[in-house]
Amino acid sequence: MADLTYALEFIGGAIISIIVISNPISTSAVFIALTQGMTQDEKIRIVKKSVTYSTGILLFFALTGFLIFTIFGFSIGAFRIAGGVLLFSTAVYMLNPKPSSVAADETSRDIALIPLAIPFTAGPGTIVTVVVLMSEAQNLVDVIDPVTGILAMIGVIIGIMVTIIVSYFMMARSDKIDAALKEGGRNVVTRLMGLLVMAIAIQFIINGIKDILPEFIEIVNNAAILPLF
Repeated sequence: MADLTYALEFIGGAIISIIVISNPISTSAVFIALTQGMTQDEKIRIVKKSVTYSTGILLFFALTGFLIFTIFGFSIGAFRIAGGVLLFSTAVYMLNPKPSSVAADETSRDIALIPLAIPFTAGPGTIVTVVVLMSEAQNLVDVIDPVTGILAMIGVIIGIMVTIIVSYFMMARSDKIDAALKEGGRNVVTRLMGLLVMAIAIQFIINGIKDILPEFIEIVNNAAILPLF
């Protein structure tokens, strides 16, 4: 018999975890900074593309992520470092904004994918969270019973969709915030968010290095005890 209480607790925890890690508020602030000079139609088009990308990425990793990490030998640390590098390049772009060319640059720089989908809405932290939650849900099939495990897996999917919906509305309504800021306020927000994004990027890289450092030390120690000849 399914443990509905445990399943509901797992689903609630999954929804909260994914939303908190994804942080739609930060994404909407970055969206405002990167879409200066665009029309509302252009902004909505980017929002739709971004949530489409994010949905596909998160569902893909939810269903196949653990298998991919295992097959290719990816570590969570390496994934965090890669996300940090992507974020850092975005931060540099935001600290040196060129409002007059933002709309024209949309075709060559797909901000709907990078950085709005990756690494913000569907960033390393969110992907890792989804993969870990799905792995835990799959374990419930054996630990408790199949129905509880399946309900938990459905809960992870629900968590992803709720996060996407929240992110969509946060970005779609950002025009009201943008209108209140005026041009001077937008420039300040752009640079402040650029600084914040750079700090997040560096922290991602630091956390990634911390994750892989024990493995690196072990490799060095093993190499040190090998005979030279």
